[in-house]
Amino acid sequence: MDNDMNISTLALLGGAHVHLPDHLQQMKARGFRVGYVHDRDPDRRDRLCAELDAKPLATLDALHGLQTAGAVVCSETAHHATDIGAALSAGLPVFSEKPLAGSARDAEAVAQHSAKAEAILHTAYFFRTVPALRKAKGWVSEGRLGEVRSARMLFNHDGGYADWLNLDSWMTDPELACYDGFVDEAVHAIDALQWILGPIREGHAGTGNALGWPLNDHGAAILRFASGATGVVEAGWTDTRMRLELDLVGDAGAISLKEGEMTLTPRGAESPTERMVLDPLDAGTGILPFLSALEGRAAPGLVSAAEAARVNRVLDDLGLRLN
Repeated sequence: MDNDMNISTLALLGGAHVHLPDHLQQMKARGFRVGYVHDRDPDRRDRLCAELDAKPLATLDALHGLQTAGAVVCSETAHHATDIGAALSAGLPVFSEKPLAGSARDAEAVAQHSAKAEAILHTAYFFRTVPALRKAKGWVSEGRLGEVRSARMLFNHDGGYADWLNLDSWMTDPELACYDGFVDEAVHAIDALQWILGPIREGHAGTGNALGWPLNDHGAAILRFASGATGVVEAGWTDTRMRLELDLVGDAGAISLKEGEMTLTPRGAESPTERMVLDPLDAGTGILPFLSALEGRAAPGLVSAAEAARVNRVLDDLGLRLN
């Protein structure tokens, strides 16, 4: 295999995740391909190998000495820590679907592993790639809101009722999913709010079950940040449509994102002074910072392993881990 092929070839560890096709589309557009596939389901492994013109990996040990630029982990959440650990031990940078692992303990362990190995371990918190949310972070960093006192973020969709999530699969098996349907979407909001406002110190969550699966499918969390700001996160699979909303209120102004438009309004002003349209959401963009880093380019939106592990710590402290 020549050097150009090495740079553009990745190993896929697990093909269970619903957003794998989105990541594959982004990879193809950037000139990357999957050259090797490991999956605990041999039928799925063989199907993916045929579709991607890739070679099967019988075991994770086969990653050692492999001529590939990195690993993409899209396995069931319960297997993330094992798959990530194997890739890091083989000297590979890693992209992982969210959450980083099935518990805070495992997430912190793989984050420490990546730090010792000095290897990239990036998690698919794609909100960091959304231009409107990057602009919101910039406005907060510039002091346009003054001291932020409260935050609310909602990220819901209709995947449960529409069944495009394939909820008859591992996603509703507590042993494999590790977290519920609220968490499946709430992790994006939790990561984004900590990215914008700093660490969450404490909170509590309530979840509900509308669909009858063995785990809950929607809910809300009330949070307090280390800064003293309060926050609310609402998320789940049970809305009537895809919705992303954000409210940040500070001493000097407020940011509001609703119905696809984000505004910045200074306190006391009758109308917003800044407006920005929300681009269509694409979870596949979560892999783009990883690909940029592999190419040696600037990688805005790259999530450090410690930051991703911090999301798991918040989840577990909220009592949301299922096993």
